[in-house]
Amino acid sequence: MRKEYETILGAVTFLALVCIGYAYYALEASVATTRALPLIGFGYLTVLVLVFKALGLALSPAKRRELTRHVEAHSAALSRNLRLAVKKNDYNRVIADERHEIALEFLDSIDLSFDYHRIEPAVVDYVLAEVERIESEAKDGGFDAEDYPSDPAEFEHWCAAQLRHFGWDADVTKRGYDQGIDIVARKGALVIGLQVKRYNSPVGNKAIQEAFTGKNYYGLAGAAVLATAGFTPSARRLAATTGVLLLSPHDLPTIDREFGVEGFTEAWAM
Repeated sequence: MRKEYETILGAVTFLALVCIGYAYYALEASVATTRALPLIGFGYLTVLVLVFKALGLALSPAKRRELTRHVEAHSAALSRNLRLAVKKNDYNRVIADERHEIALEFLDSIDLSFDYHRIEPAVVDYVLAEVERIESEAKDGGFDAEDYPSDPAEFEHWCAAQLRHFGWDADVTKRGYDQGIDIVARKGALVIGLQVKRYNSPVGNKAIQEAFTGKNYYGLAGAAVLATAGFTPSARRLAATTGVLLLSPHDLPTIDREFGVEGFTEAWAM
């Protein structure tokens, strides 16, 4: 479908160039420039808009609203994955940028009412722009998922402070006695535990095991590991079997949705 888009664009552009050439051939240069050229340009844009709308190729307001709903519903995961998609070497030079592939994976994972492949570049650009908008609005509201401390102990307190910012009662457990849980947080009837990892490399199985053990020790409704550098494939598989959620700082604003606060009753209250 993308080839169709390119073919149509090429054909209309070729026709416009032919018209321009004929105008300069048949008319005086000044007349062609001041009269014919603006008219041909306006006609060129008009034909493109009409053709693309007729074929469903335009990113209409309805399509934009639909994309925005999906982006907002998955903004935390998108922000996290897009950040990890930009890989830098030890000297802070970008050596790989896979954000386009992450956007395509997202689009292939959601149900859209239209075939985005027909206008893939425009749709990908719109998704990336919407993620950037959401992150900018969060920063304006006092939350920056990338502005966390480098010290692991300070990172724990930073995470607890962010949770309180978003309506949780959150306390850091005493170091050495945490039983695999660094932060205990409560919102309504839901009480959860987080183990947080300020790492520069993906977190492995051990953190998942500790969080699962801590959940049972404290009698919590749920547990998660929140890491700054993602997780190993093995850790993801283990988390899927234990029910431990895998999060990043980008998930802090919507962590209640991750755990489903509304679905818990006072039976979970501590």
